[in-house]
Amino acid sequence: MRYLPYALLRAVILLLLSLFTHPLMAADALVLGVQDYSSSPRMISLQFRDMAAYLSKKLGQQVIVEPVQSYERYMDRARQKRYAFMYGPPSMAMEANALAGYEPVAKIPGLLSAAFMSSADGDIAFPEDMKGKRIGMPDDNSLMTMLAFAKLREMKIDPRKYFSSVFVFNDAEDVISALKLGMIDVGVANSSLYNAWSAQGNNLNLVLQSSGAPHLTFAVRSDLPADLKARVTDALLSAHKDADMLNTYLKRTGFPNFEPASMKDFEGVKKLLADSKK
Repeated sequence: MRYLPYALLRAVILLLLSLFTHPLMAADALVLGVQDYSSSPRMISLQFRDMAAYLSKKLGQQVIVEPVQSYERYMDRARQKRYAFMYGPPSMAMEANALAGYEPVAKIPGLLSAAFMSSADGDIAFPEDMKGKRIGMPDDNSLMTMLAFAKLREMKIDPRKYFSSVFVFNDAEDVISALKLGMIDVGVANSSLYNAWSAQGNNLNLVLQSSGAPHLTFAVRSDLPADLKARVTDALLSAHKDADMLNTYLKRTGFPNFEPASMKDFEGVKKLLADSKK
């Protein structure tokens, strides 16, 4: 008879125990899917731990955060309806809506837009100055890139011909770093980041700005019970009245509150997605 080595046997036992005791395996747990290119899964879990605790309290049912860095994996799990809730850019909410019927119920107030920026010490001050220069932006799945390309199309500019090279960054912080190091001449990032970077003392010039799209969006799986969807919506819309949320997630992000969202708010985003696939 062959026996498993002790170390291997111990590892198998620990794995089996974890399957029964880990909160992810709770049969009635509701999974909140969050995607972030630049943060590690552990950091994402920590950043949304307070929101999950708040929703658990309001719903009377455990809500756990499932972090994902890969856009493809995020959409694949949405297609499988693994998530009860999804929270992220409106483009991902609409992609999940097309794949598996996720419905937007709340969003952060305000608009997201893409800023084309350059070093104020350089020779790029106006959009026409960008021709033949090096540009850096997020990958094609990013809302900021979709908004940037839509603005360029509006101006009859083909980025593949207009710029000498296009660099792709997963982390927005890499855009400002590349600008400061002279690796690129123009960077594209969320306009709020442009404002933050300028306030931090970076000498930047706003060359061009895209039109706006809805802010971060909370979507729920369409086949959830109507009562549960109503309760999670109410919880989000009253989050700014809860001391824990005020002192954790809302304070950390600077967001004032959530506001109601419906499909009609995202017609422009759906067009962006369609145009990006052409």
